Amino acid sequence: MSGLLEGKVAVVTGAGRGIGEAISLKLAENGATVVIADIDLGNASAVAEKIHGSGGKGEAVRLDVAEVSGIQSWCDAIVKRLGRIDIWVNNAGISQDIPIEDLGEKDWDRLMGVDLKGAFFCSQAAYRIMKDQKSGKIINIGSVAGERGGLFAGAHYSAAKAGLIVLAKCFALNGGKYNINSNAIAPGLIHTQMAEELGIMRSDPKSIPLQRFGTPLDVANTVLYLASSLSDYVTGLTVDVNGGLFMR
Repeated sequence: MSGLLEGKVAVVTGAGRGIGEAISLKLAENGATVVIADIDLGNASAVAEKIHGSGGKGEAVRLDVAEVSGIQSWCDAIVKRLGRIDIWVNNAGISQDIPIEDLGEKDWDRLMGVDLKGAFFCSQAAYRIMKDQKSGKIINIGSVAGERGGLFAGAHYSAAKAGLIVLAKCFALNGGKYNINSNAIAPGLIHTQMAEELGIMRSDPKSIPLQRFGTPLDVANTVLYLASSLSDYVTGLTVDVNGGLFMR
């Protein structure tokens, strides 16, 4: 396969299903060697098989982003095996529909450990590698809930996604002199298994200016742009992929 990302190595966290799977397939379709990182190795392996079946390059690797102490050595092992890391996509995340008055410390800490803390230390490990390379792209998958708050996924989820948006700016400010671009994507109502579990898909699509729910491919196409040379002068940006929902 050939394309915009020929010769690049990409890591996608939470890549075993949903948006992460779509991102992995899209990056591989465009020539990247994709590391499909997921806490569920079985799901990751299934995505890798799809990539191989279409002639792409990918490998499934287990990664729990909440286990912060092992992230740097995990990244170093990827570099030792594949030579570099050019693209890092922070997609791993969990969500809970807990009323704000019932949200407890245990649930807060668990979600933050995956959605924000884990994403920071993954970005930090990738940043160190990209700094030595003098190039790289870091992409955070946030949410419209991180821009305006949310009802379906809990205050802790919204706060974590807002943190991801700001972290993208922090890495952009620090990484510019090393030719590292860092951006975020804020999806809206995207039709995934997680969205169905949270009851989001019961929303009326007519509330969205484009009159439909988004798909994982809508997000993956935006990741491709931010991961490629087409966005070389774009950093610190949050791209809204929500069909215009944020305007409502």
